[in-house]
Amino acid sequence: MSGEINGIISLLFSVLQYLILARVILSWVPVQPGDVLFDLVVIVDQITDPLCLPFQKLIPPIGGIDFSVIFVFFFLQIFEAQIFSMLAR
Repeated sequence: MSGEINGIISLLFSVLQYLILARVILSWVPVQPGDVLFDLVVIVDQITDPLCLPFQKLIPPIGGIDFSVIFVFFFLQIFEAQIFSMLAR
């Protein structure tokens, strides 16, 4: 049972990290409403905004580059480690 829970938690964090990576890559692609990728960008942004926006308020983009996603990756890794630490007790 514990192994299954660990697997689900690990999968959740992996999906979040891939979505953050997709956000970064999609931010380099110019899209407008009606474009093929527009709906995908909207969905990815809706999922990742709650994670990214607090860090963007602390670390504004520098030269048009959003460095906050780096901190989101670190936060996710630390948070995942804390969850596994609590589950191991």
